[in-house]
Amino acid sequence: MLVGGTVAAGAWAAPVVVGVRAAAAATLPPPAGLAAVGTSGSLAWTSADDGSTWASATAAITGTGLGLATDGAGRWVAVGGTAPRSWTSTDGTTWTPTPVVDAIDGVGNGVATDGSGTWVAVGQTGSLSWRSVDGGVTWSPSTTSITATGFAVATDGAGTWVAVGGDAIAGGASWRSVDGGVTWSASATPVDGIAKGVATDGAGRWVAVGLPGSASGGAWTSTDGGATWAAALSVPAGVDASSVTTDGAGRWVAVGSNGVFGQAWTSNDDGATWTAATTPPTNPALAVATDAVGRWVAVGQGLRAWTSDDDGATWTVATTSLDGSGAAVAFARLLP
Repeated sequence: MLVGGTVAAGAWAAPVVVGVRAAAAATLPPPAGLAAVGTSGSLAWTSADDGSTWASATAAITGTGLGLATDGAGRWVAVGGTAPRSWTSTDGTTWTPTPVVDAIDGVGNGVATDGSGTWVAVGQTGSLSWRSVDGGVTWSPSTTSITATGFAVATDGAGTWVAVGGDAIAGGASWRSVDGGVTWSASATPVDGIAKGVATDGAGRWVAVGLPGSASGGAWTSTDGGATWAAALSVPAGVDASSVTTDGAGRWVAVGSNGVFGQAWTSNDDGATWTAATTPPTNPALAVATDAVGRWVAVGQGLRAWTSDDDGATWTVATTSLDGSGAAVAFARLLP
């Protein structure tokens, strides 16, 4: 089972994507590929060669895309900031808008799925968190929602869901759900900065990244399903991370920016310590994904997508990149 963007090496499983600031990872048999959504240009793209070249979607989403998830079995769901704010696809390249009456009632920042029929989205304005049990065709607000802006959501595929976010009033915030996003409760010890990305390896380790807090450098870890969070022991100065993912073998990669240029950071000890990439993305990077067998892909601003084959240490611009700004990306089968 793939969990929060990872899967154990050797066996393919349905990926779980973790929203606008994070992305999925999976070990994939051929044919494999990626999809991405964004906020300008074609708004949706696909790649059939692990992110080296990209093509515009045949029938793209009809508004800004901020979050993307796939169950790996042919179902894709995107959420965003322009009505209808949610879309579905069965191939990653042809998208259908959700009827407004059935769509989420706020800006969707992130979305995830457990691969077993439940999809959860978080965002800002409106109800703040929503769930769907029919592949994103219809959405219902959570009965007990998150209490501030949610930027990202992840699940371990075994019943635990974690959302992170916050705002100027609430500060950093994190929540957990054990009923598929129906009800949410605040973490007993939350992240102390505004986290924009979250992922899990499915083996009990969770990592969140974002803006530094009063006693942290912008990265946090949890070993109890998001109930309590601890600041990473060592984080390079100036971290403003937007997304994080893991290959499930102890390696984690986060991407973001320093306000002008792209940045990337790597951890080989489950998020405890982080090292800045020697050759980071050239522009602000907003989302990252991995195939869990050595390829990492990021998308972001400035009509850019990048790849890394050394666990996030160095990044190369895609040969044929996006024609707009990408905000979310996920590995999965691209079905014919």
